[in-house]
Amino acid sequence: MGLSRWQSFQESINDSNRKYVHKLAMSHWASIDDFRWIQDNLPALTGLDISAIKDFVWTPEETWTWKMLAEACHTLFARLEELEVANWADYTAHSRIEYSYAYNDYRFKQKFRISRRRNGGSIASMIFPICNKLKTLAIRERYSGFHTWNEWEVHQRVCCLVDGVQKYCPPSMTKLRVHDYAPYRSLFSTDATSWARLTDVEIGLYSWMEDRRDRDVIGPIPYRITQGHHHRDEEEAFDDKTFDACARDHMVLGNHVVQGVGASFEDLLQSLQTISNKYPKINIKPIRNLQNITLHPFHLVNVMQRRHHFGQITQQNNDQASSDPSSKPEVQEALRWLAQKCDWKPILAWDSMMCDVFPANLEPRTFLSKPDVLSRIQTMVSTLRGLSIPIRISIGDRTNTCPSSGLDGSLYFGDYKTFIGEDDEKREVLVPTQASFNLTSIASMVDELTIQYPVDVPGVSGWLRAAKRPTPAEKALMQREMVGWRRFWARYASQFKNLKKLTANVPNDIYEDWGKSELAGLLVDARWQMLEVEEQGGDYGFFGSYFPFSSSSLRYSFSRKRSRTKFAQRVFFRLDDEPLDLSIPNVELCEQEREEKEIIDEQIKDKGILPHRFWLTKDEEMGGKRKRLEEGQERQDEQISKRIRTNELT
Repeated sequence: MGLSRWQSFQESINDSNRKYVHKLAMSHWASIDDFRWIQDNLPALTGLDISAIKDFVWTPEETWTWKMLAEACHTLFARLEELEVANWADYTAHSRIEYSYAYNDYRFKQKFRISRRRNGGSIASMIFPICNKLKTLAIRERYSGFHTWNEWEVHQRVCCLVDGVQKYCPPSMTKLRVHDYAPYRSLFSTDATSWARLTDVEIGLYSWMEDRRDRDVIGPIPYRITQGHHHRDEEEAFDDKTFDACARDHMVLGNHVVQGVGASFEDLLQSLQTISNKYPKINIKPIRNLQNITLHPFHLVNVMQRRHHFGQITQQNNDQASSDPSSKPEVQEALRWLAQKCDWKPILAWDSMMCDVFPANLEPRTFLSKPDVLSRIQTMVSTLRGLSIPIRISIGDRTNTCPSSGLDGSLYFGDYKTFIGEDDEKREVLVPTQASFNLTSIASMVDELTIQYPVDVPGVSGWLRAAKRPTPAEKALMQREMVGWRRFWARYASQFKNLKKLTANVPNDIYEDWGKSELAGLLVDARWQMLEVEEQGGDYGFFGSYFPFSSSSLRYSFSRKRSRTKFAQRVFFRLDDEPLDLSIPNVELCEQEREEKEIIDEQIKDKGILPHRFWLTKDEEMGGKRKRLEEGQERQDEQISKRIRTNELT
């Protein structure tokens, strides 16, 4: 497929269009002849992405080297202004078997591996020196983590990376684009060089955050730097033999790189702030804006009891865990930088928090206590709001992944597991949810709330259901959801005093039942307006994932082919910023007591539908539809009359 597209591209190039090709990305299977063709046929090309081409190739055929490419295409690289490459200092990234070049390639073990560095050197030493007009160098690397490094590995990952830029890039290169966090720290967290030539650095913060959005928990990264220069025999092909001549203190360099390294958001913020202060003359900014990045709320703060660093006593570590890092000045300053320079407006996916026994529903790790976790989230949310960053909560965010199969991916109000009794009498039971979903501490600060369900709700039969009508089991599950939402709105509706937008893409029965809940009281204010989107089968992407209110180019309407639940799509919004006049029940209770207070069935029983402009009766709804049809017909008749008069005049 890739080869045929490349050949089609080559055939399409002629004298009338070759001058319009300025940038090009090459595949891992590109040959020297392909580069020669580019050199001869694309004279206006100034940007080249060869990051897919790695140093090691598992193939029964002999392949070209960086030295051979430099000698064959000197003219091409001499005119490039922008070049994107794989991180030449990361052995792990280059040693992965990512592509299959021939049948049974898995039989080709490391001794059959061919290196592009043979009879020459790395891409840095062979290609960079001939890029005389280079202005921007981009480095791409799949994250491989910070692990235990010895001095030789520190030299490979840090010194070879820094020297590759400093020694071999021309003076015209003043801009670095670093797509990943690991090489960014290797380049800028040490004193290996002053980077006097650089003026701009772009970092791929979006990819760092996006890679972590599907993780339940981001924990600390264990690391240490050890003495020695031993390494595996297979790494010899990657060694440029500069370790012995390097005068840097590799123990110090390595500790600078991994000091304070963590996978949490606060660690990233502190690192960004430290590096920004270290190089005040360099303009550091993200590669793309972070306006709609989705994160779990506990990704924004450290929620783990960290293992103490190598050589650090346990008491210091416990003190660190008990403090709230988001209140540190450097974190506050970094948040301000993200808001101002990166247009950072995150969406907090609340699904994993929607459990009565959070955080016990997450993977088993050493969490801080639940009150400490919620307190840190509250502090971070308050800080974001103080920086004029809107607080946006999403329930049911599945825009980047397929809906999980089964009930866990479709429903929110299932029974939860807990233990009752003590010692020998202790036993596990299933208890109906109380919709205690950890929102009380931040509900008053929420600006936008999005609630959506996957299209195959309730997830029992999925796409394989044969019956057009829901089964008794499906009806029972949906009824349980309605009861759960009544408890949810009874607990939280009166607390959303700063809510300005509510987006709902939910089954029609659930939406109609919301009119009997406390949500109706939240939306009774005259400032609320409603936008209704008529359902037309929905937009479907790959693997059946659902994108509400989207206009994706990949649209497949299955409304006639498969029966499914009818959905209501509504957007409630108001245009002012003043708080809503809501009365909070049980004001004498503290936040934790309101969060944990039991909501009995009597409090959520069906009281009938009260008159509400957003939940019309059947007669009112039919009358509204009839009126809209009549108005539409009148507008159509008026347009026809205008066209007739225009034709008569002409």
